[in-house]
Amino acid sequence: MGLHPLFTLGGRLRLCASMVRPHTILADIGTDHAYLPIWLAKQGFVSHAVAADIRLGPLRSAQQNISRYRVQELVSTRLSDGLDAILSVEADDIVIAGMGGEMIIKIVAGAPWLKDERKRLILQPMTSVPRLRAFLAEQGFAVLCEQAVVEEGHAYSVMQVQHAPEKVNTDELYPYIGMLDAETEDNRAYMRRVTVNLEKKAGGLALSGKPEEAAALLHMVEQIKIKIEKGRKNDSYR
Repeated sequence: MGLHPLFTLGGRLRLCASMVRPHTILADIGTDHAYLPIWLAKQGFVSHAVAADIRLGPLRSAQQNISRYRVQELVSTRLSDGLDAILSVEADDIVIAGMGGEMIIKIVAGAPWLKDERKRLILQPMTSVPRLRAFLAEQGFAVLCEQAVVEEGHAYSVMQVQHAPEKVNTDELYPYIGMLDAETEDNRAYMRRVTVNLEKKAGGLALSGKPEEAAALLHMVEQIKIKIEKGRKNDSYR
């Protein structure tokens, strides 16, 4: 079923869109139906956008939607494995959303031109988020801002990233909660999910005879819970 002519983005993609800079040149990697670049084009937020996907099926759907919403002059499609078919001059803001963290790592690692302070990455990983954050830090990518959103019962984190080694965060909680604060209920929901996952992992480590590693994770859990509680209190005072 196609989108309503006056469609709106869901919370996850809307948060991604909010981190795209005004009047930018955009590449949406793994575009699927091209909803994000179409919405940005209709709002006048991009000067041009490439909607890229590795699969022909989604690209055909994207092309149909681009025609339907009459944004052919602003949005083009591209068959591309990650950023392989995208030139550096074709994108200043690059959205990679709805993929696993390991896949995002592969895509970023395969495009050395992203190590340009003028570029921005808007990343929304579905899995392996701590590994992705660690990779970004190792490669000199700093998370400029990060926000979580709850959509259909799931909490997702979206981060805007720039290659800026001097701004890289080395805080012990960074791999787990990135640059999130606890000032919104969606951020706290994401943090609570992180604590549950860490507690499960700590339990497994304890059972496998690794009490020190388990204790280290539980320490992280307590630090995150303290942040959550402080954020909840601050939010209730507003």
